[in-house]
Amino acid sequence: MARLLLVDDDIAEISAVKRALARSALAPVLATNASDALASIAQRRPDLLLIGATCENGGALALARRLEQDEATRGIPLIVLGGADDLPPGAVQLPRPVDPSALSAQVRAKLGEPPGAPAPAGPARAPSAVLGRLAAPALDLEPRPPPPP
Repeated sequence: MARLLLVDDDIAEISAVKRALARSALAPVLATNASDALASIAQRRPDLLLIGATCENGGALALARRLEQDEATRGIPLIVLGGADDLPPGAVQLPRPVDPSALSAQVRAKLGEPPGAPAPAGPARAPSAVLGRLAAPALDLEPRPPPPP
C-alpha cells in the first residue's frame, strides 16, 4: 500500500481528507506540523505528500520546498491543499474545501495509477462453509496399527 503523509493543522480539513482517502482504500500518516512531518519522512520516505497550504502559516509548505532541494527527498509527489504561491516543481494544487473526487483522482495520478482504477481490494474471503472445512479438518477415528519398532 502506498505511504501517504498528510501534513495539516486544520482538524476539520484533516477529517475531510482522511474520509475522502478512506473511500479510495488509502490511509494517510498524519503530521500536524513541519517538524513532525520531517520526523516521519526520516523514518520512511512517503510515496506522496499532502500538505495544507496554511499549515503553520506556510511552514509546512516551506518544508516541501526544502525537501525538493535535498537529493534524498527530491521528487516526492506533492499535493497542496488550498491556495499558495511559489509551489515546488510538479506540485498540484487543490482548492479548499477539498472535493473528494478531485482529491482521489489527483492522488491516484500522482501515485501513477490510471484514472478510474479500482480501489485496492481487501483480502480475499472464502465462504464460511469453506473456512469451516479449512479450519477444522475431518478427524480420522479408524484405529491404526502401531508403528513398527
